[in-house]
Amino acid sequence: MNSKRLLVTAGAIFIFALLWNGLVHLVILAEANLALSPITKPAAERSLGLSLFMTAAVALLFAWSYARFARPGGMKAGLLHGLFFALLAGILVDLNQYVMYPIPASLAAKWFVFGLIEFCVYGALAARLYPINGNA
Repeated sequence: MNSKRLLVTAGAIFIFALLWNGLVHLVILAEANLALSPITKPAAERSLGLSLFMTAAVALLFAWSYARFARPGGMKAGLLHGLFFALLAGILVDLNQYVMYPIPASLAAKWFVFGLIEFCVYGALAARLYPINGNA
């Protein structure tokens, strides 16, 4: 495993994740996310450091798992890897949030769709920045 390429890939995914989630949650879904305001912590009580750590951890885990398991590599493998992560996250996070909290199904569905796009872009970035067996 190439540590330098792994860190570059994880770094690119991390930066994309910050930009994407800012756009999606603070701009596109800002009004829809207001449905959560009665059940979420006020912004001042949230941990920015922990949020950044979690984003970096997911980026590194995604890049590492692509490098380790996506065979034979290439764009198709990257997109399939992204799809797998999107489905996993969608079930563990979006569907679980819908089951546990009084949020509209449409909001959970929007989170899922934007997450699907997000993780597929992660896969494309991984395929491009961490070529396996000459595939990019």
